[in-house]
Amino acid sequence: MDSTPLNNGQAGHGVLVLGGSGSGKSQWAEHLASTCQQPVLYLATGDAALADADWQQRLQRHRRRRPAGWQTRECGAALPEALAAAETAPLRLVDSLGSWVSALLDLQEAAWQARVEQLLACIPPQQGRTILVSDEVSWGVVPALANGYRFRERLAGLNRRVAQRCRNHWLVVAGRAVDLTRWSQPVPYR
Repeated sequence: MDSTPLNNGQAGHGVLVLGGSGSGKSQWAEHLASTCQQPVLYLATGDAALADADWQQRLQRHRRRRPAGWQTRECGAALPEALAAAETAPLRLVDSLGSWVSALLDLQEAAWQARVEQLLACIPPQQGRTILVSDEVSWGVVPALANGYRFRERLAGLNRRVAQRCRNHWLVVAGRAVDLTRWSQPVPYR
């Protein structure tokens, strides 16, 4: 399999990297970004102020992994605005859509859909590439609590819509990356 899957000279496209928690999806996205040999703008959507020790350790691991030359913006719920402001960046890496959905979980449906449309308007970018990391939530059980169900439904729907706008798609499971674009067919989506 091609170890430099983004060095194809094509600008203005998106790449979606899906996987479960702890699968290696962020590391794979970072690997893809490093193969481009272009400046990387890392857009982090996780809540950096969350007072949870495990979450803070996870954030620190992610920060330590990033090359020193990469620029990082912790944008949280302001992801569409951050993407729009960085439209001319050669390579934008978003980690992750799941954290973004979580930050907006309390929005009413109309407001949520408006935010989704703002995000989708930035994918693919006019120039450069955008790599988007997201959690694959469709393999789990249907959550019993309303917030869990809303999160799963919103993220699953967002993943499908983002995938439609991306040229490349990857699934990461147990530290192994599968090229979905090469080995799959799109499901008709209405």
